[in-house]
Amino acid sequence: MNTVQITNHKMNNEVYLLRRRVIDILYQARDFDIKLPRINVRIGTATEKHKNVLGVGGNKNIWITEKAINKGYQYLLHVVLHELCHAVYNLDHNEKCKLMASVLDKPCGITEAWKIFKKYSKKGGK
Repeated sequence: MNTVQITNHKMNNEVYLLRRRVIDILYQARDFDIKLPRINVRIGTATEKHKNVLGVGGNKNIWITEKAINKGYQYLLHVVLHELCHAVYNLDHNEKCKLMASVLDKPCGITEAWKIFKKYSKKGGK
C-alpha cells in the first residue's frame, strides 16, 4: 500500500504507537454511532514534492504523516476525519466545508469536526 505523496515508515515500536493514535480515532467513531468499514492505516513522511501534505485517503486506506500526529489531537482529528471522508465516503474537497477544504489553515474544533463527520456518515458521504 503506497501513495506518491507519503513515504511509508517501516513498522517498529515507535511507528506502532503513532499508528495507534490514528486507530484510536477510528474507534472513537463508535462512540458517535458511526460505523466504519475496516480501514488500512499507514504512517509516513510527506515526500519532498508534496511536503505540505498531512494525509491522504482513498479506497478504505488512509496515510497520515508524523507531522499531522505531532501537531496535537485537534489537528490529528481533523486530518484523520478529512481523510476518512475521502477513503470511506469518496468525497472530494469542498472549500465551503471547514472539514473538507483542500487546505488546512486552522483545524475544526473537536466537537465541530465530529459533528461534520457524523453528518457525512449519515448521508453515506452525499
